[in-house]
Amino acid sequence: MIRNLLALGAATVVAGACGGGNDLPVPAALAVVAETDGQTAFAGALLAQSLAVSVTDAQGITVPRAEVRWMVTQGTGVGLSDAVTTSDGNGRAEVAVTLGQAAGGYAVRAELVANTQAAVTFAMTAVAPPQIGALLPGSFTGGDTLTIQGTDLGDTLQVEIGGTLARVLAAGVLAVAGTTLDVVVPECLVPGTVTVALTYAAATLDEATGTYEAQSDPLRLQAGEYASFAPAALENCVVFPDADAAGALYLLAPQSVTSLAALAADYTLVGDPLVPAIAATERAEAEPAPYLRFHEFLRQQEAEIARVPKPPLEPQLLAPAAVASGIEVGDSRRFRVCGDVRCSVDNVEMVSARARYVGQHAAIYEDGQTPSPLTDQEFQTLGRLIDDELYEVATDFFGSESDVDQNGLVLVLMTPVVNQLTSQGCHDGIITGFFYAIDIDPAFASDSRSNQGEIFYSVVPDPGGSVTCELSKAFVNRQVPIVFSHEMQHMIGYNQRVLVRGGNSEILWLSEGLSHLSEELAALHLESVGDEQRFSEFAIGNLYNGYIYLQEPGAHFVLGSLGTGTLQERGAAWLFVRWVVDQFGQPVIRRMVETTLTGADNVAAVTGEPFPRLLSEWFLANYVSDLSGFTTPSRLRYTTWSLRAVYESLHQQDSDRYPDPYPLIPQQFTGGAFNVGGTLRSGSGDFYLIQQSGSQRGFTVSFTNPAGGDVSAATVPRLQVIRIQ
Repeated sequence: MIRNLLALGAATVVAGACGGGNDLPVPAALAVVAETDGQTAFAGALLAQSLAVSVTDAQGITVPRAEVRWMVTQGTGVGLSDAVTTSDGNGRAEVAVTLGQAAGGYAVRAELVANTQAAVTFAMTAVAPPQIGALLPGSFTGGDTLTIQGTDLGDTLQVEIGGTLARVLAAGVLAVAGTTLDVVVPECLVPGTVTVALTYAAATLDEATGTYEAQSDPLRLQAGEYASFAPAALENCVVFPDADAAGALYLLAPQSVTSLAALAADYTLVGDPLVPAIAATERAEAEPAPYLRFHEFLRQQEAEIARVPKPPLEPQLLAPAAVASGIEVGDSRRFRVCGDVRCSVDNVEMVSARARYVGQHAAIYEDGQTPSPLTDQEFQTLGRLIDDELYEVATDFFGSESDVDQNGLVLVLMTPVVNQLTSQGCHDGIITGFFYAIDIDPAFASDSRSNQGEIFYSVVPDPGGSVTCELSKAFVNRQVPIVFSHEMQHMIGYNQRVLVRGGNSEILWLSEGLSHLSEELAALHLESVGDEQRFSEFAIGNLYNGYIYLQEPGAHFVLGSLGTGTLQERGAAWLFVRWVVDQFGQPVIRRMVETTLTGADNVAAVTGEPFPRLLSEWFLANYVSDLSGFTTPSRLRYTTWSLRAVYESLHQQDSDRYPDPYPLIPQQFTGGAFNVGGTLRSGSGDFYLIQQSGSQRGFTVSFTNPAGGDVSAATVPRLQVIRIQ
């Protein structure tokens, strides 16, 4: 989708979030979210939509943070993503369902934990899955067309041959519609018996075996076809053929597809060994700015305190009692605030603040020592944005936050103590705000740094720079809401993983990717309600970070090496998560949060696909999605953003910050005349275009370490190849 964006300066921010509300409703009733009932899917497959209920009180007011228990009441073999889930800010609770292996009817009951008489039942139907009758031919090699004969076959199915995705051609007809399916056999598989599997929605529906014969012919990739090769396959198999009269253009992308963060290995990629080697560019790994180091510290603290044994979770933390917050505009209270970037116990500052805004979901407090207070109207504008827009977006997509102080409100504390966390002069970025997990973890209730409540700490305006540097009201009003959206995901994630499910905090690279996605989701919501200015303000940071990653992807990790990562690594993590959501749908967002799985295991579980495959296809998508004159395979597309059009627009508006119309510019070579090298970093790699002129001879490729040996196996090196022309 092409969008009009303003080329605003990229924000350098860190954030935090919290939750609550006045007279808290008591969960009393459940209602089925209609579109999630009565679904039909193949037996053994995941339902297209998670089952969802709306929790309300006796007056019909939606209730957040209420426990809903899910249980199978009809059918066997059904898989539920969780036994108990909590309702979000709009009272919605969800569970993902995988149907049993038998065709027929199934039912799942949802009931309130606090009132089991309040219950609803969902009906769903499993239909017989497609079946394989025969493979024609029974023996095949790379590039062959394989015909699968069977029942209920369609081109919405995926086919894996030897664990590698095959390209599905249009469904054919033998005698009855849906009885044949043609696929292109992947190149360079291990010869011998291989499994041919039909898959759909994270389920293997049926499988058969065939014989893969050693490949003797050169690669037979048509334009738009792509493959992923281990280095060992190249020597014996991967031979690029002579070009036809029109020539050919290939994109080669050596990449690490490991699931482990912070791994690196040097490589060389050679076509013609007689060509002089091009010296690999020396790439010094970027150091994160001080404000990013503070953010890294907070996330590492989350990981550490998540492992501390917890006291039993009090029921009211998940099922709110009917108590009033008692907070009114003008009320004062004291807060503990980190006085340094290490949040040390001997440097906690006590501040007195007054409530300036109190809404349904959020209350904003202002420190009495604020150099330049916001006006009442400015507090109303800021409060309504957080209360009416940002809170609901975050909880709709990621689930519910905790409510350890039982007031139902997000407490936003604006204090100059946050300003002083940034170094004098603010030359290396600004700590704009943060969330601190100690505030909501019951194991730290007596810790001198904890306020035992959901709190987002924010900078205050300081136009005169009396604390550290000049911060205008406009800057604070623009940046604080963006940071709130970012940190809200961190806080929700800690609640769902650690407090509700007793797991560990999310791995840092994926946690940051999800928080940057939270910023983007807020941007898209603001666009949908016609606020184009704020849409640009919320979206531009991710787009800028993505741009500077794509300028030199081989220099940066995707699976971040330095805690929360550099801006480039954050850009890479956001791009990867965005592509996953584009490919597998918005329901995967909440499923990545309401779980105890982390990192690559988490992503693989919600998509039902191997993590290396996802990384491989995403990496290619960064170049070929929206590529002019090219029919991009559906698996290699971003659908939310037309990145080439967006970046060209930003380049036209601000060529200093966006120097190229599209930042990813591969090195280009003619035929086999290349001898290059670089470093594979976890999840990332480099891009090269190989142009063959008409009838030019073919070439082979070697992919080794600089000494000619194997590239480090720990990095899981792969050569991604796609034919462009």
